[in-house]
Amino acid sequence: MSARLHALGILKAYLGGKNEVVVETGNTVRETIRALDIPPEIVALVLVNDTPQSKEYRVQDGDVVTLMAVVGGG
Repeated sequence: MSARLHALGILKAYLGGKNEVVVETGNTVRETIRALDIPPEIVALVLVNDTPQSKEYRVQDGDVVTLMAVVGGG
């Protein structure tokens, strides 16, 4: 079983410049992003199937998980 994970903005760098990777199901979003070496604290928004979810959401088969990073400025 698998799901797709989309990383937007600077998060693509953690996926080797890719926009999307296939991930296993059954883990939380937090566990999934840690496995991809993405620091959870830089992820500001998690969308699952275009619906906001917490990082504790458990990824299910067929999900499309989209991650957006914290935007800094100054």
